[in-house]
Amino acid sequence: MVSKQAIVETEITQNQSEVRQKSEAFETLAQNEGWVSETGGMAGLAHMLFGSDGKQQASSAQTYAEKVAASSGDPAEVYSAVADDATRAAATLGELDRLADTLLDNGNVARIDLISFESALVTAQKSYRNFAEATGLVETRGKDGLPAAEDALRKFARTIDGARASADLMAGAYADNGEA
Repeated sequence: MVSKQAIVETEITQNQSEVRQKSEAFETLAQNEGWVSETGGMAGLAHMLFGSDGKQQASSAQTYAEKVAASSGDPAEVYSAVADDATRAAATLGELDRLADTLLDNGNVARIDLISFESALVTAQKSYRNFAEATGLVETRGKDGLPAAEDALRKFARTIDGARASADLMAGAYADNGEA
C-alpha cells in the first residue's frame, strides 16, 4: 500500500516537471517560430567564449521584423502575422501560468521550477518587444489590420503581467520554504 505522503510527493514532482517542460517548450517554440533570436543565451555565450565565424552567425540570424517582412511586406499580412504570433504566444504562456498556479496551490516550489518559469517569462517579454517592433515598422506604411495586431499585443501584455505576478508569488513561496 502506498502512503498518502508518497502520492502527494509524486503529484508535486509531476507538476514541477510539467512546469519545467512547458517552460522549455515555450522557449523552444519562441526560437523555432522566430519570435526571439537563437543567437543569444547559452549559444551566444559559447560562440563568444570559444569563437565562431561571426559572418556566418550574423547571416543566419534574422530578427522577427525581418521574418515577417515588416519593412517591405504587405501591411495587412504583417499585422496578421503579428496578431497570430502574439495570440499563440499568449495562449502558450497562459497555459504555463496556469501550471504555475497549480504548483503554487501545492505550495512546494522548487528552485529549478522558478528558474525555468522566469526564463520563459523573459522569452515572452523579448517576444512581445519584437512583435511591437515589427508593428511599429510597418505602421508608417499602412494601418490596414493594425487594430487586430494591437488587440493581440494588449492581450499578450496582460498575459505577461499575470505570469510576472505568478513568478513573484513563486519566488515568495520558494523563499518561504526555507530553500533560498
